[in-house]
Amino acid sequence: MSAFSRLIPLCALFGAVSLSPVAVGALGVLPYAPAGVALVAFAARAFGRPRRRLSKRVSTVLLSVCFGVTLSDLAARPLFHYLSSIRPAERYIHRWPPLPRLLRYAAGVNYAGLTYGDLAAVSGRRDWREWHRIRFVTDEHGFRNEPPPTGSAARPLDLIVLGDSFGVAAATTQEETLSGVLARDYGLAVYNLSVSREGPRQQYANLLLEGPRLNTHEGTCVLWLIFTGNDLDDPYDPELENPKPARPGVWARLATGVGDFRARSPVRRLLSGNDSRSVIERKFIDGRRVLFSQYYAQRRWRTADDVMRHPNFGPLKTTLGAMQRLAGERRLRVSVALVPSKEEVYSWVLDGAPAWSAHEEPSGFSDVLRRLSEQHGFRFLDLKPALLEDARRENERSGALLWWRDDTHWNGAGQRSAARAVYQNLLAHPD
Repeated sequence: MSAFSRLIPLCALFGAVSLSPVAVGALGVLPYAPAGVALVAFAARAFGRPRRRLSKRVSTVLLSVCFGVTLSDLAARPLFHYLSSIRPAERYIHRWPPLPRLLRYAAGVNYAGLTYGDLAAVSGRRDWREWHRIRFVTDEHGFRNEPPPTGSAARPLDLIVLGDSFGVAAATTQEETLSGVLARDYGLAVYNLSVSREGPRQQYANLLLEGPRLNTHEGTCVLWLIFTGNDLDDPYDPELENPKPARPGVWARLATGVGDFRARSPVRRLLSGNDSRSVIERKFIDGRRVLFSQYYAQRRWRTADDVMRHPNFGPLKTTLGAMQRLAGERRLRVSVALVPSKEEVYSWVLDGAPAWSAHEEPSGFSDVLRRLSEQHGFRFLDLKPALLEDARRENERSGALLWWRDDTHWNGAGQRSAARAVYQNLLAHPD
């Protein structure tokens, strides 16, 4: 066998080892894949010439590092999976194989345990975590609903909750979610179609695709929760204007599986670090810590002109138009509830202003969305005034906030406040 022939399997081995950190997701494709290819060439040249002892040693060390990173990543995955379970909305979410631009939760989840807030997670500060108990349940379709009782006839739906993590109520236990409160306290038949990380166009696509299986009637209300913090900035994929889910083939399933596997790399997560600069720490009037998002704090100052100049303003209008047509075809009513950010309701804490001095004036986004909603025949409610009033009342009564102190989302008190405002202003008198 010639020296060249003997070098071929050796190069294959070098390639597998040098590119393995990229394959498992520990390192990104760029710029690390080209570096891995360069390492293969360097190692092949070193081992192809017997007298290159120093080159052999260097390439051996580099290849050993690559192998060590890959082995560490694979070995850490079970532990990482266990640790990630404390935030179930993050642990169980995945891309939907028939249309990977949409997300779903794992079906049939029934998780109970402790969790803490997303801002504490982003900060990387363990001492900022405020632990609380959560029960997180999903139905057979991967949405946050209690499975229906066996053998019971499904009652026609009064309400479909459509939104992102505010609709999911990702940090709140199942019984205290917005949909749970509306069902328990107001006697409504509710289905929660919300998924974290999804913007208005993805939410529209979910209603379009999942709606036919839901037991609706003429006048069933779609409560569309729009969040001021990021819904204008979320992606508006053109593919989702007319979504066409398909049974994925072998290669599509493989590509999705590999992508999801790489995304769960614990080494990559450790190397990427935390975005502590995006978290603002303040002290509440009781002296306890409250965390805010730097991004949401900046976006609260957007004017109506800023909103209309935003690159996603056109796609947002298109999405509302598509929702109007869909609602007409399926005889649904649409009510838009604008969810203010924690940085708006507790702006006086964030800005060091006098207690309870936040203003009720609508934001620029609220002004624009109200006009758009009216143009499309949707009822509109800005939740900010109700939450501002209830924030002070709740604090005076119990000392509590409406948001988790270490999170961007409502706690149980916030869910109840939002549910009350939604019911009184949008649902109790539909006409």
